[in-house]
Amino acid sequence: MVRIHTISLGRVKSKIYAILIIIFTVLILSKFIVPSSRSAKNNLENDVPIFTQQLEEHQLDSELYKKVLVETIPYVDGHSKDGHTVDNFFIDIFAFITDIHWNNLTTVLEEVIPLARYMNNNVVQYTQNVIEVDGVFNEYTGNKEVIQQNDEDYYQIEAEDEDTFEDPFASSQIRYTKTQLRSIDFLQRNLYNFEGDLKLTYADIPAVDLINRDISLKKQSNKPQILIFHTHSQEHFADSDPNQLDDGVIGLGETLAKILHEEYGIGVLHNKGQYDVVQGKLMRDGSYERMEPAIRKILQQNPSIEVIIDLHRDGIEKGKLVTKVNGKPTAKIMLVNGICKTMKNGKLTDLTSLPNPYLKDNLAFSLQMQLKANELYPGLMRKIYIKPYRYSLHMLPKSLLVEVGANTNTVEEARNAMAPLAKILCEVLKVK
Repeated sequence: MVRIHTISLGRVKSKIYAILIIIFTVLILSKFIVPSSRSAKNNLENDVPIFTQQLEEHQLDSELYKKVLVETIPYVDGHSKDGHTVDNFFIDIFAFITDIHWNNLTTVLEEVIPLARYMNNNVVQYTQNVIEVDGVFNEYTGNKEVIQQNDEDYYQIEAEDEDTFEDPFASSQIRYTKTQLRSIDFLQRNLYNFEGDLKLTYADIPAVDLINRDISLKKQSNKPQILIFHTHSQEHFADSDPNQLDDGVIGLGETLAKILHEEYGIGVLHNKGQYDVVQGKLMRDGSYERMEPAIRKILQQNPSIEVIIDLHRDGIEKGKLVTKVNGKPTAKIMLVNGICKTMKNGKLTDLTSLPNPYLKDNLAFSLQMQLKANELYPGLMRKIYIKPYRYSLHMLPKSLLVEVGANTNTVEEARNAMAPLAKILCEVLKVK
């Protein structure tokens, strides 16, 4: 569905230099070749009478003449047919240096168009990505104000399991009061982890209001309503085959899509775009910027989509994020929210370059998912992780960024988490 075409400006520059060198060389050679050819012509004209006189004095044997023609002409003709001409020699040299073959117009376009783009936008000093979705090209130029949010998913969590969340909805557990849910300290101890020195207030996470927001989804037949994609498509697990994308998060997306469609009857699109790969190499920087135009195009073409899930896996230095669900070893799940704020000089400051009109909706979605998961599968969920920035959560109100297990989990453990995740999702969306 999605193809990424990359233009290396370094390669374009090298082509410019090569073409300029060829032009310069041709001009220099012409200075020497033209005068020498004129001199040769003059000498030939002066020598012709003498040569003619010698031919008149010596009769040529007709048989010898025929033999020369028979032996020479086929060789010259074959030599020409094989492409061994002076013209072809220079064409081959030009093609070797510039990748332009004059008998193939496609190569001319492939080389000239990037060259023209560079000459027109030579102030852009980074690799430019052109993303094609169903034949439509959208060019994305990076915003220098955008804060990098593309590193490997490593979350600094200390003593994560020390604060055990008690399910407020389970009959055997304590039900929290509105007073407790209005306490940011209580929320942080039981439901959330804040990254670094982030200091949030209840105004940032109004839990009572969030759990009362309507997140329901009215099921439509024969129309996609959920989109699954992977900003970091190359994330794999401990026993994954690195050459098989289905052994990583893309395989998880396929499993989740199948469960949602076959067991719950929801239309699902699974986008397998590799936004963290550029020219065949892993490149996490810029993956969120490369992802957005493609996902927006899919949403535009499929207005029935109401839920988007950016599926990842976490990265940890040691340990294993695993629990048991229905007797099966299952990777733990963590939901991530971008708060679009950062600490600056000890003060919480809005990131104006990363607006998210659906921030409160995102927070409501993840909180309701967390509470329902703790009701259905105690121990499956890690705390919701709150980070600065916004990631992929600003395109729809019902947006989730989900971390399934980590690099230390097995593929089986991660796949076992998809059925519980699907059930939690459908319970929150009230899909029937």
